[in-house]
Amino acid sequence: MEAADILGALQAQTAILPGGRDLEGRPLLLVSVPSETQPWNKDHLDTVLRYFLFIFSPETRRNGLAVVLDATRSSWRTARACMRQVGVTMGADAAALIVLRPEAFWDKQRVDNCTRTQKEGEPVYIPVCRLHKYVELSQLPEELGGSCSYDHNQWLQNRIDVEAFTKETEGVVSDLEKLRQRLTRFRAGVRVSSIEEALSLNREMFDTTKDLAHKVLQAGKELLEHFVPNRDLAAPQDLLDTADRVERLLEIIHGKEALIEEAWLAMEKSFVDAKEISSLEEGVSRVTNWILGPAEMMLNGQQEVGFDVISAEELRQEHETMELQCRDTYGHYAELLHKIDRLPRCDIELPEDLRSQRDFMDFVCRSFATRLERRRNVLITSLRFFRLVSEYFDRTNEVFESLLKCDDVENLESADAMLVELQESHINIELLGREVMKEGEKLADILSMPVKDALGRGVEVNYESDIANVLELLDATTARKNIFCDSVEVHKLTLAQVSHIRAYERDAAQAVQWLDDLFQVMLKAHVHVGCNVYEIQSQKEEHQSFQETAKVRDFCPYKRQFNLHTFRVRCVGK
Repeated sequence: MEAADILGALQAQTAILPGGRDLEGRPLLLVSVPSETQPWNKDHLDTVLRYFLFIFSPETRRNGLAVVLDATRSSWRTARACMRQVGVTMGADAAALIVLRPEAFWDKQRVDNCTRTQKEGEPVYIPVCRLHKYVELSQLPEELGGSCSYDHNQWLQNRIDVEAFTKETEGVVSDLEKLRQRLTRFRAGVRVSSIEEALSLNREMFDTTKDLAHKVLQAGKELLEHFVPNRDLAAPQDLLDTADRVERLLEIIHGKEALIEEAWLAMEKSFVDAKEISSLEEGVSRVTNWILGPAEMMLNGQQEVGFDVISAEELRQEHETMELQCRDTYGHYAELLHKIDRLPRCDIELPEDLRSQRDFMDFVCRSFATRLERRRNVLITSLRFFRLVSEYFDRTNEVFESLLKCDDVENLESADAMLVELQESHINIELLGREVMKEGEKLADILSMPVKDALGRGVEVNYESDIANVLELLDATTARKNIFCDSVEVHKLTLAQVSHIRAYERDAAQAVQWLDDLFQVMLKAHVHVGCNVYEIQSQKEEHQSFQETAKVRDFCPYKRQFNLHTFRVRCVGK
């Protein structure tokens, strides 16, 4: 209900709000009962009273209003009809009903109302002269003998202005709510194109609505300062309640502005989040497609393991080149995993599509990395095997050549050193042979294992020829080992014999030297024969001691035989 809609009823001044209060602080509502010569419309009074009740706040209505019914110029029948209409329209909101009657009315009454007890809720019939007992004169308008100035036309204009502002404010609130609802439609998970389009479409509406809200807020502040410059109890209650309603509207606008700002920031954040998610999806798709496309093709094109050291080394270098090409993709893969896993901690909802794409990319990259690592291990094992085989044959050849060069049994001086060197070489080559067999069996086992691609599907790779080559090399190594061991054992036995001959010859030369020394001693000390028994007995004892010394210096009979045999062999050789 607005004043502009019932302007005729309000201009008739059937009822007014003069702005005063009764002694209990309740706002006054003045109803003028027309005279018998003036027309009276019950509907107009009902409409005006309802409008007045609409102006006041619920709290004010609970406290009640003081209704002053001016019936000084009307008949009792008309006054009673007005009283009845006031009771019907206002009900409990009319806390006090004061009926003003002319002085002649009291002269005709048979019952003295002064002695009657007043009941709560009943009208109070008094003349104008006694009105000051219920309402101070400063709160009454001039037509009732008070000093309160009241301009009804100004009051109407104020109501029209306030209601126009209220209507405009409610429209702004509605526009703000519509804008908020439009902005809140774009939540996490929408596409970048949708949010970007929403930003461009709603930007102008957002700026226009904010400017309009700012103007309304400024107009509301000016309106409050104009109507209620001082918020105290002396101000009319209808203005205070209207000011409260305007302030609530302004607070609603402030709240809506805050919600719109929040929704706009949320939409901008959604746009940023959507761009980030879109970028992550593109990165995941790029990494996955590269692994399943070019990377798989490159790895499928490298299935050889080589047949010697040179070919295996070339294949290993080619594989390292491919690993360098995959390193950038691995870096993007790790970066994408870190960014995607960090989204929930950054208050960004992780879409299910991106989660599925992330898991698939992780599975594909890990499967491809496993296959790439397997290929690397195969090439390293192959290269190590061929190097060990080559080293084994080279070292056995060196030993064979050294055996051929040192086949002269006359060189007895170096036999011991040659024997020690040959034993060390034999031990080292035995260890090397075990490594060759171990690496060969390992390579054959690896080549026999099944191969799977990045999707976990089996890949047909034929390594039968490579496995056959490895087994042939192992057989050749075994045959080489048997020949080498036999040759080395024979040569070790020969060197041991030569070493023994050299030792026996040294012992024989030493024995000859000792015999010569004994002979010289015998010539010097044992050629004289004693002259008496005692001297002869002493010489006999010395001679026996000399014989014992000669026996100790002597060597075993088998040494003499071996030296004799060696001497004969050496003589035949010469």
